[in-house]
Amino acid sequence: MIKKIYTFFYFIALFVLFAAAILSTALFQKDVVPYLAQKYLIEYGVEYKDIEGTLFSGVVLRGVKYQQSVEIDELKIKYNPLMLPNPTPRVSYISAKGVFVDADKILEMQSQGESSPFALNISKVDLQRVKVAYKEEMYTLNLTALDVSLRNKTDIQKITLEAQTPYAMVALEGSVKANRAKGKSTLLLSEKTHHEYLDFLIYTPSELELFFDVSSKEADLKTSIKSVAFKDVDDLVLDSVELHATYNFDDDFFMLFSNYRALYEKNEIAVEQKSRVTFDADIVSSLEAKIVQDEFNLPFESFSVDIKRDKNLTRFDFAAKDLAINAQTKDFQDFSLKAKSIYADLDAKVELKSDAVTLVGELYPKSDAPYLKEYDIQRFSKLNLFVLKNQESMRASIGTDKLSLTLFEDKEGLVGILKAGESRFDIKGSIQKREFTVEANVESIRTLLSELELNLIDESLLFDASAIISAKIGFKDRVEVEARVDIPWYRLEVDTQNIYMDRDAYFEFFYADKEVILKKYDFGVMQKRIFSKRASKIALGEDDTIELREFWIYDNLLLSGELNYSDMSADVTLKSDKFRYESADANVTIKMDIQAVVDSNGSQSISGDIDILEGVVTYVPKKEYAIKDEDIIIIQDIKPPKKEHEKRELNIRVHSSKPIEYKIKDVELLVTPNLVIYQEFGELMQILGTLQIHSGAVTISDREFEFEESEIYFYDEEYTNPYLNLNLHYYTLDNIDIEIYITNRVESPVFILSSNPQMSQDNIISYILFGSSATSAFDTSEEASRSSLSTLALGAGLKGLLDRSVNLKIDTLNILTNEDGTLGYEIGKRFGKKVRLVYKNDDISSLTLQYSLSRSVRIDVDVKETGQGVGIFYIKDFKLGE
Repeated sequence: MIKKIYTFFYFIALFVLFAAAILSTALFQKDVVPYLAQKYLIEYGVEYKDIEGTLFSGVVLRGVKYQQSVEIDELKIKYNPLMLPNPTPRVSYISAKGVFVDADKILEMQSQGESSPFALNISKVDLQRVKVAYKEEMYTLNLTALDVSLRNKTDIQKITLEAQTPYAMVALEGSVKANRAKGKSTLLLSEKTHHEYLDFLIYTPSELELFFDVSSKEADLKTSIKSVAFKDVDDLVLDSVELHATYNFDDDFFMLFSNYRALYEKNEIAVEQKSRVTFDADIVSSLEAKIVQDEFNLPFESFSVDIKRDKNLTRFDFAAKDLAINAQTKDFQDFSLKAKSIYADLDAKVELKSDAVTLVGELYPKSDAPYLKEYDIQRFSKLNLFVLKNQESMRASIGTDKLSLTLFEDKEGLVGILKAGESRFDIKGSIQKREFTVEANVESIRTLLSELELNLIDESLLFDASAIISAKIGFKDRVEVEARVDIPWYRLEVDTQNIYMDRDAYFEFFYADKEVILKKYDFGVMQKRIFSKRASKIALGEDDTIELREFWIYDNLLLSGELNYSDMSADVTLKSDKFRYESADANVTIKMDIQAVVDSNGSQSISGDIDILEGVVTYVPKKEYAIKDEDIIIIQDIKPPKKEHEKRELNIRVHSSKPIEYKIKDVELLVTPNLVIYQEFGELMQILGTLQIHSGAVTISDREFEFEESEIYFYDEEYTNPYLNLNLHYYTLDNIDIEIYITNRVESPVFILSSNPQMSQDNIISYILFGSSATSAFDTSEEASRSSLSTLALGAGLKGLLDRSVNLKIDTLNILTNEDGTLGYEIGKRFGKKVRLVYKNDDISSLTLQYSLSRSVRIDVDVKETGQGVGIFYIKDFKLGE
């Protein structure tokens, strides 16, 4: 038994020693590696010139080639022999130097479904001086990879790469999973990239950080640039640029998506751009832009640009609201430019040379353009345009024979002339400083508009004026205009009865950011000066609106609100806490708050409150035209009556917190108004309320009539014929108090007379007319004659007294001598050409109606206290001899 066990262990020991001897020979024998390489590597298409090493220490191959797609000068492989028997052997280290890879062939083999013959894990790969050929271009790189798994798909836990390509130098870190590489890299663009693709840019960053996602079929690259500037466009900067490029290896182009902000001076535009770029430098690009900040007040908020470029032609298509521009060039030196807008079309040629830029073209204004379709612009159907700019100077001109602008600029500054008809505007300034001055002296605005064939003024109005203009215009951070316009004279003739004219008006204003500050102004209307030295603020809003933020009149009357000049609508408020108004009609201080609303249909709604604080009113009602001579013919404009009541409503209260003085010749009153000016749409205007008279006096023919508390009532639309409640007193020289009470309406007043002490109506009237009683006024006795002569002199003023009355007009007053020696009087009033009424008071009172049948025949109808009668009179003129 023991012998058998000994024999078993003996043979086991011999077998182990034999196996160890064979394994040792295989691991350490140098001839084993060339044998195995010759047997297996060539079978998989791997060729080499020289191989050395052992299975235990590793191998070194030189002159390696793989299927004419990979060549390696020297390949070193280190491994753990115990890991080789695994289904997927693991190699601890592989290094290669002098590597050449034909990427086109490898991609072709992968596209045909060929898989890698190896299934291998590698702890570390170190490749130096690797050259990769792709699409006839060479790429050089050094690569280090950790934990590499080679099967049907490649996985790499970490990869570090430094590469030099025709387009950029690259430093990369990333990983590979299932043949898809992801990571980030830092790269510097090459001169080739700058020259062929980015020559028009000033590339400001020193390096780019690039995020990549690359597979065997496509590449996805993302990066960002802080800012980019353009060589040929001063002050233009692309800021916060985000770039996203995608490339399909089966295609011959890559797609570039970019977002950035374009900055030009104080302007900012947000841009999204999509470009298709081939390796032949063909570009198809489109961008969408939104304006964030606009210094030039462009008439649109967004725009788009399409760019197409190939070897023969580059085309630019710009589109925005109401504007389209098309430009194309073959060599970026000669451009053909066409632009279309709702205002005009432009057809021009642009030539770019190394030292000069020239633009020659024609501008065609459109007759149906906004703000122009109402005017005849046939005269300006084509404007010739010329611009020449070089490093030393610039010349430009635009216009026709009647309207032209010529500019010249050099290092001394800019000068120019704008000719409009016979008027000339001189321009001076500097484009670098962006400051200009404009001086002009327009002798006649009407002549200027006529020469330019611009009908800007209603033909029914005859308007003309002269103007002296001095303006300073700046374009620094914003557009600023500071100007003074003097108007030596103006004349506005609405019709033959309404003519307005004045001299020496002026306006000083400042404009910036769609806001006008009217510093001060002074002009005259109807012999009244309207002025203010307090700055007014006017904003020019959107949709043809004008916002009156603060518009001062006389420095203390504030007009505010909004106007729309396209549909002539308005909503304004007129306010003042203490407005002083001085003119020939009044010198008063008022507090007011008035709101006026006018819609696009012309309907007006005016409401508010006017409080007269103090002052004196001196307004004298003016008489209408009244000519009785039938031989005079008046020719004047006949206009249809305005039906203002159909489109107007009013509700304005006029009142006073204390009595106001009304003072004209022969009249002094203290009055308190409490009135409402009221009107509804479609109705006539009414004045409602009272005008309370506290005290005062009226003087007529040296007679003074004193007022007690009285009222004038306004009740309805007949505001010129109000109700009266007047109490007057006339005190005679002999201390008689005559009280006159006037009631009913102005056009039909009722007079009630009384006296203290009590007298008859004849004596009261006699006292009012002659200053004494009826008996003494016409007493011709010798003793009374002298005293009555003085009253007779007063009686001579009777006609003047009655003529001043509103409702009684007389044409004759005769003093009569009665048979008993007393005096009487006769008063006559004519009604028309043939009818006359005579009141006679001599012995008895009588009333006679006279009717003229012809120049020589007259019929009298008498009504007397003693009876009635009719008389026919023949009238003959006699010429008495001397």
